[in-house]
Amino acid sequence: MPRDCHLEKFAKGQRWISEMEPELGLGIVTEFNNRTVQIHFPASDCFRQYNMTSAPLKRVEFKNGDSLKLRDGREFRVTSVSHENGIIFYHSGIDKMAEDELSDTISFTTPRERLLNGFIDRNKEFHLRQQTLKFQHKSKSLAVRGFMGGRIDLLPHQLFVAHKVTSSKIQRVLLSDETGLGKTIEVCLILHRLLISGRIDRVLILLPASLVHQWFVELLRRFNLIFQIIDHEFCENVTFSNPETNPFLETQLGIISIDFLTSENKWKKLAISSGWDMVVIDEAHHLTEDSAGYLVAKQLAAVSKGLMLLTATPEQLGHRSHFARLQLLDPARYFDYHQFEQEEEKYQTVSRTINKLMENRELDKNEKNVLSKFFQQNSTLQKDESNSKSAGKTNENLIKKLLDRFGTGRAVFRNTRANMINFPKREAILIPLQSRPEDLKQQSLELKNNFDEEFIYDYTSDQRVVWLADFLKKQKDTKILLICNSLKKVKAIENALRKLINTNIALFHENLSLLQRDRNASWFAREQGAQLLICSEIGSEGRNFQFAHDLVLFDLPFDPELLEQRIGRLDRIGQTSTIRIHIPYLIGSEYEILTRWYQDGLNAFEENVPGVYHIFQEIGSQVKQVVKNKDFLKVDELLKKTSLLRKEIIHKMKTGRDRLLEINSFNLELATNITREILNVEKENEIEKYMLNVFRLYGIRYDKISFQTYKLNLLLLSNPEFPLPAIKHDTLIVTFDRETAIKHEDIEFLTWDHPMVSGIMDLILGSEKGNCSVAILQGAEKQEILLEAIYILECVAPKNLYVDRFLPPTPVRIVVNHLLEDYSESFPASKFTKNVRDTLDTSFLENDHLKQEQFPKMMNFCQKLAKNKTPELINAALSKMNTLLSNEITRLVELKKINPNISEDEIYFIKEEKVQLEQALSSARLRLDAIRLIIRG
Repeated sequence: MPRDCHLEKFAKGQRWISEMEPELGLGIVTEFNNRTVQIHFPASDCFRQYNMTSAPLKRVEFKNGDSLKLRDGREFRVTSVSHENGIIFYHSGIDKMAEDELSDTISFTTPRERLLNGFIDRNKEFHLRQQTLKFQHKSKSLAVRGFMGGRIDLLPHQLFVAHKVTSSKIQRVLLSDETGLGKTIEVCLILHRLLISGRIDRVLILLPASLVHQWFVELLRRFNLIFQIIDHEFCENVTFSNPETNPFLETQLGIISIDFLTSENKWKKLAISSGWDMVVIDEAHHLTEDSAGYLVAKQLAAVSKGLMLLTATPEQLGHRSHFARLQLLDPARYFDYHQFEQEEEKYQTVSRTINKLMENRELDKNEKNVLSKFFQQNSTLQKDESNSKSAGKTNENLIKKLLDRFGTGRAVFRNTRANMINFPKREAILIPLQSRPEDLKQQSLELKNNFDEEFIYDYTSDQRVVWLADFLKKQKDTKILLICNSLKKVKAIENALRKLINTNIALFHENLSLLQRDRNASWFAREQGAQLLICSEIGSEGRNFQFAHDLVLFDLPFDPELLEQRIGRLDRIGQTSTIRIHIPYLIGSEYEILTRWYQDGLNAFEENVPGVYHIFQEIGSQVKQVVKNKDFLKVDELLKKTSLLRKEIIHKMKTGRDRLLEINSFNLELATNITREILNVEKENEIEKYMLNVFRLYGIRYDKISFQTYKLNLLLLSNPEFPLPAIKHDTLIVTFDRETAIKHEDIEFLTWDHPMVSGIMDLILGSEKGNCSVAILQGAEKQEILLEAIYILECVAPKNLYVDRFLPPTPVRIVVNHLLEDYSESFPASKFTKNVRDTLDTSFLENDHLKQEQFPKMMNFCQKLAKNKTPELINAALSKMNTLLSNEITRLVELKKINPNISEDEIYFIKEEKVQLEQALSSARLRLDAIRLIIRG
């Protein structure tokens, strides 16, 4: 058993162990003098030098009856011990062995070894480990695991879609919510949940080049997911030293421009061969069947188990392109376009009838026949149908059966603004400004050279800047967001403004680091912070500023989708006020025509225009020509044509509105339950108490600066491996309050999903710290020895089985006394936490009777009691799993009889999963994690 070093004299060849680093194994004395001693740890091949008077070392000495392992691999049972010149010799019969022959890998890291050898932790470390086991079990058991960690408003439709997709065994879906409803957030929620649960590991996101940084920021700042931007520079750097290296295997999470992937065949081939669990493709409606992008998407879709396509363009605007996207999701199901058209025709007939039914209008005889002929063999449905035809009534059973029969919603999700409540209104405020000929000439040059790096902008006398300065003076308490198309404009506007007005101005552009952007956004968000935030087009991507209600469009893009993205910085669900959109323009300029086209032709300032991509595809070239030529004579004709086209498309979408799909894309009751569960977890506030305890024990000082928000001081951090956030600010501020986190992106939002929280749990449970303790419990009438043992019931299974949802690592706590009586119920953990204290006197651990007889008996009894508890836990997990998966298999098998959208693969995968889960759960094993010996009385 190890003894404190200050009681010993050092000698070369002695074996010692480090109290601070027991994982180094057995050390051997190599050098020493009057002040220091040098220890070599052969197992880890490192040297340590210690001050002799305060070295955290313990002398290793074994006793009669101990079994030892030697360096040559032999086992050695000690029958007697002798000492010669400070060196210990072990005897076994006629064999004699010096201590330097002991195996270097002997360690004292298991709870039992550490207790018997005197490596005792403080009780507060034991309590922290116990807490960590409890909260690890709880967090992994939560039905909303993976949904808590996003720095987002809890919007029901987003949570529902994410829940629906992640509940499926196979995630191959088309997300087609209207612009502004947050498809990106839905994807992030889905990825976050799947990654945290271990169901996927490798993700590739394909995007238009203009969206790459937006997605990168969204994933990082909102969900703490660190994706690698894969571009030409990254690939070249990775392959520089070894050309055979596949850069796509150097990262688990990648974002890539689809243009880059299609332009270089070498990288395309490597990307396709790299084995992805999930592929995400944004702006999927831009992929046409004959394009290089579609071919890459098709090849990646074929080799990836999961696939998510994002598009805001409804399928009514192009059946052929919609069919092509569905083919990517399920080529076996969607193999014949003509057959698809026939099915769609039948479906649309039913859909139009259902639209009328859901609008509480009475069905006529023909419409009733349309429904009944599809269900002639279903007597239950006929009965439901007969009760649902009166005006003002709908039948939920009928709608549910129609969803099962016709619902493409298993693969397609679409939420619309028409179904959303509390969506903000938009008010366009046009500001026509008088202009001089030289002003118009300058603006023409500006438009012509919008993206010319050499062009010099000078807005010193620009009427838009003059108006803006006056506007800022009049609206001193108003937060104003200004967006223009380039970095050079941002700086030119700022320079001109500072000559006209003294106010706080923050900048936001692509040349700023993410840290600086966070700081500037935070300054803009603060009540006493910047009044104006000037953003470039690229710089503002991925950032939403719902707390502001005034948007200034200093210039206008030609692409209406880009305009909607600008307005979308404020126009989100969660916006509390009407959005005022200010458009200053010079009378007689190109921007006057563009402003009129957006306002009087598209009405794009005040409404989100569905199908705007197709409108621009049809007349975009004409718009550009009229604007650039300043052809005012053709403006009215252009506006008329645009307005008619807009009305035509809106009518087409309205008449083709897919109510069944919308119902399948959102269930308010289920979404409300998910939201409520997340809020209940946050309301319990257990994580705040737990993490503050962690901070204290790891030397992190903290000051409370507002509700559930703390400023951390890391100067005395005791462990360099403590998991800190990926983005390191000068000052680390953390909050447990969702509202605070949403307003301040530079503050870390700590939840059970946060990598800092899960990381500290892994750090605690992955070390021996706190797994062995000794305590005194005073106040008892009789003296006795108690042993508290904490076992973990755990499954060893592939991560993608997500076994934690049925049986996460489960603590089994046992307390017995020296008479082998079960005290587990009599002494709950809370009683020990409040009443035990540390003891400096551990001499009783030297008692041979305790070590060799009493303690082993108590341990064996604890093990027996713990084993007796495991069948109930395992059976409960098996029952939960069988109920869930058996019901799902039965449901899918029945649905497949009437709905071809149910794939055979999905049923097969769930059946296979059920078999594997049954094996894993049945094989769950107990592992001793921590013990505490308590002297009572």
